[in-house]
Amino acid sequence: MPKVSVCIPAYNQVKYLKRTIDSILNQTFSDYEIIITDDSSTDIVFNLVQEYQMPEKIKYHKNLPTLGSPENWNESIRKASGEYIKIVHHDDWLNSNESLAKYVKLLDDNLDADLGFSATRVVKQDGTEYTHQLSDGQLEIVKLNPLVLFRDNFIGAPSAVIFRKNTNILFDPKIKWLVDKEYYIRQLENNKNIVYDPELLIVTFLAEGRVTDECCNNKEIEIFEFFYVLQKIYKKKIKYSKDALSQSIVTVMNICNKYRITNTNEIRQCGYKGKIPYPIKKSLSNYFYLIKKAERVIQICNQNLRRMIGLLTIHIFK
Repeated sequence: MPKVSVCIPAYNQVKYLKRTIDSILNQTFSDYEIIITDDSSTDIVFNLVQEYQMPEKIKYHKNLPTLGSPENWNESIRKASGEYIKIVHHDDWLNSNESLAKYVKLLDDNLDADLGFSATRVVKQDGTEYTHQLSDGQLEIVKLNPLVLFRDNFIGAPSAVIFRKNTNILFDPKIKWLVDKEYYIRQLENNKNIVYDPELLIVTFLAEGRVTDECCNNKEIEIFEFFYVLQKIYKKKIKYSKDALSQSIVTVMNICNKYRITNTNEIRQCGYKGKIPYPIKKSLSNYFYLIKKAERVIQICNQNLRRMIGLLTIHIFK
């Protein structure tokens, strides 16, 4: 059994996938396997894997039928045989030849932790980049209140994490915008011990055509997923303080305000069928009242403005 399974959920591209695979093969740490689960509609990923001629190291699996994201991520985890799971998305890569060794060390040196992560070097399509890093204070906040991740993803993309396979926690296939945040919350519900390496061990590439591109600023997806995840949080509310739960409610209210949601029917139209907490219902009612009041004020102002223009016109042409 290898120490770590590096899981690459692949889909319809090899332009960046080769860079991903090469960054793993160049690691100084060698006790690993590469698991590639292929959700592509063509054989381009299969053909690339064949070029390496390393079946003992690179294990390829074609999904038939296709699974979609993030179930393709879960399939990589299911196929893995390593003690640790290190996901690297098909357009990301390890930042140095020592990265994998340092990820493994995070869990080897912290036996009480199930999840570790590192700082991330984020590269945009145009070549510009920035770093995603945490302060000591932010890490402590995450440990004390995992629900802070519902608002702010302090951890980063799944490529930034390593975790123990025996936790048996998979990504929720019903969501794709909040899928990483929701997964981290469940990991920390199970075990709040989390370890962090401030070194830039991974590069995430913001390539065009990502799943997140279709989710960003998509009303139907965001409204459904925020309410869906909130419902899952409330089912385990005994694990959280009232303040933490209140912050989660505020996060969802802010999403409703973003899309000017004024009633529960608009939420239902986005596909969410679960319970809507009373504070949100009350907030929507108040928001609806304020919107209608503002619209009435604007209407009166417009009427008065038209009267003034009319009187002024009569006065000018007397």
